[in-house]
Amino acid sequence: MASKTNSFRFLGLSAYWFATSLKWFILFFLTPALVNGLVPGGEKNSMWGLIVAIGAAEAMVGPALMGWLSDRTRTRFGQRRPYLALGAAMTAIALLAMGQAQSYIGLMVSYILIQISDDVGTGPYSSAIPELVPEEQRGAASGSMGFLQLGGQVIAAAIGLAFGSSPTTIFILLAGINVLCGLASIVSIAKFERDITPKNVEEMPKEKTILWASLLDNDFRWVWVTRFLNAIGFYVILNYLLNYLTDVVKVFDLGFVKFSQPFEAVIAIAVALSLSGAVSALVCGKRCDRVGRKRVVQEAGWVMFVPLVAFCFVSNYSLLFPIAILFGIGYGAYLSADWAIVSDVLPNKDNLARDMGVWQMSIAAPQLVSGGIGFLIDRGNHWHAGRGYQIAFLLAGFVMLLGSVLITKVKGST
Repeated sequence: MASKTNSFRFLGLSAYWFATSLKWFILFFLTPALVNGLVPGGEKNSMWGLIVAIGAAEAMVGPALMGWLSDRTRTRFGQRRPYLALGAAMTAIALLAMGQAQSYIGLMVSYILIQISDDVGTGPYSSAIPELVPEEQRGAASGSMGFLQLGGQVIAAAIGLAFGSSPTTIFILLAGINVLCGLASIVSIAKFERDITPKNVEEMPKEKTILWASLLDNDFRWVWVTRFLNAIGFYVILNYLLNYLTDVVKVFDLGFVKFSQPFEAVIAIAVALSLSGAVSALVCGKRCDRVGRKRVVQEAGWVMFVPLVAFCFVSNYSLLFPIAILFGIGYGAYLSADWAIVSDVLPNKDNLARDMGVWQMSIAAPQLVSGGIGFLIDRGNHWHAGRGYQIAFLLAGFVMLLGSVLITKVKGST
């Protein structure tokens, strides 16, 4: 009974990650589709990549800065909840604004506003697991978070399929879900905080350090690097899968159902990946606490690598599904462990939100890389049809495997 109670508490704690994952997942498919309708076809990967890169440049500073401010905040509502409330509200407003954008510049500006708003909330919020969950339960908590992240992608896919012809409706739904999940996590954090001894004002961090001081710690740096490599691979796939289906696969026939639009086809693949990943995250989250987080990450790396290599040479839509399912199993296993590992090795307990904000940069920095890869894909495709996508996806497979193998360099986690 206690285990089930903890599982429900962990789901409440990570509810806002559900909304965040849902939001970004659908944006990474919907926004390039909107961009494609506004720019010349031969420039679509480059122009979409530019938006991603600019947003990522902001996210290189935003989470760490907001985490730093949160560590030094004392209110009757705690350190994290005010920022989460503000970030959730700002994000909802920015989503509604993006739903009204009618030009490429309008899309770009609203996308950047969403990124800024997201950082206001998730920078401080990212400290929740290391700050509130005991070490022996972090694998289960990380697994629950991974389940919600991938579950959010499944719901995003359902929304995309149901309302793909009405982007405005999608943005309204995203805004509403964002606010509701923000409230759920705020309530859950308050309950967790009542179970721990709050810090006194006198314990507020006073040292003057640079935002990125945690990267001087060897273990933290290796965790950052390994997640950076895995995130490069993931965002290369996520950012350009829609255009790959459009330019290379072209026919979206599963035998029992045939999709007419690339957006519908990519959403269907996303469902297969996310469902298998969500189940894997729940199973492997508890396994992390038994066999060790690093072992799970290494196994996940190989499970992701093999289908990614196969993916590069497959243009039959029906064959992409078993590949997506296998990749999802590996990615879910990876998500179940990575948050637990970084929680184990945080170097400064007085600057948890700042350091977790720095860790969030390991997701932002790869988007700068993946944004530039859009240019590489367009050049490769000009050389030979589809070649740019093959190069990009092979690169994604190798960097994800490297990121998983290098986790052995971390000494401060199991």
